[in-house]
Amino acid sequence: MLTQLAAQHALSHAGVRLTPQRLMIIEVLVGNRTHPSIEAIFQRVRETYPTISLATVYQTLALLARHGLVLELHGGKDGVHCDPETAAHAHAYCEQCGSITDVACPAHAQWAAAGMDGFHPRAVEVSLYGVCASCASVK
Repeated sequence: MLTQLAAQHALSHAGVRLTPQRLMIIEVLVGNRTHPSIEAIFQRVRETYPTISLATVYQTLALLARHGLVLELHGGKDGVHCDPETAAHAHAYCEQCGSITDVACPAHAQWAAAGMDGFHPRAVEVSLYGVCASCASVK
C-alpha cells in the first residue's frame, strides 16, 4: 500500500520535483481503498489548490504509475481510477453501481506455472465484471 514516505523517497530518488500539488495527490491516495476516479481525486485536491488543472492530476497519476507507486485502472465505467495497492490482486467491477472491489488472486509464480510454457509475467491484471452483492440484493 502506498505511503507518503515511500512515494516521496521514490520520486526524490528519481529526480522528480515534489510540488505541493503532487504531495497533495499522494496524500489523497495514501490509505485510500475506494479506487477513486481521477475526477474524484481532482475535486478533492481542488479544495486545497483551486487552480490545479485536471491535466496535472492525470500527469501526476501517470508519473506515480510509471514509478510503480499506484495502479491505473481502466475497467470502470466512469474513466480511469487509481489504486494505491500495488501488491498482486484482481479487481471486480460492478456494472450497475460502478464500485470496484479488490479480490485476492494467485501470485505471479502461480500464473507462470499454469501452462504458460516458459513465459515469465512481469505483471498480471485480472478483472471481473458483474453485479456486486449490494446491487444484486436490490430487485
